[in-house]
This record gives sequence, structure tokens and C-alpha cells, in this order.
Amino acid sequence: MTDYKRFTVRYRDASSDYQEECFYAADAFEARVLAMEKIRYIHDHPHAIDLIRCEDQANALRAA
Repeated sequence: MTDYKRFTVRYRDASSDYQEECFYAADAFEARVLAMEKIRYIHDHPHAIDLIRCEDQANALRAA
């Protein structure tokens, strides 16, 4: 069974404003794919993503 973690995907929209969406995924790549499937702007402009951050508490403690 896959262990899903919460990822925040941040991107700039057509107005150059930051937008954020959260996804549950196994890794950052899967979170990116889910964002591209759900958000039409990211599908059309995948390079608009500037951050994919894992919100899992265990990973945050490991990075500190």
C-alpha cells in the first residue's frame, strides 16, 4: 500500500499572482501530475509551477 503525503503545489497564474493547491500523493512528481490533471492553467503551462512542498510532519522534522 502506498503511503500518501500532503504536497502543496505553488504556481503563478496568468496575472502573475501566486496560487497554491494541495494534493495527496506518493511523491512530488505524482503531485505535479495531479496538479496538471486538475488545473487547466498548469496543464497548458507546466513551467508555471515554482514550488512543490511536502507538508508531511515527519519529513519536515527530518529536514530540520
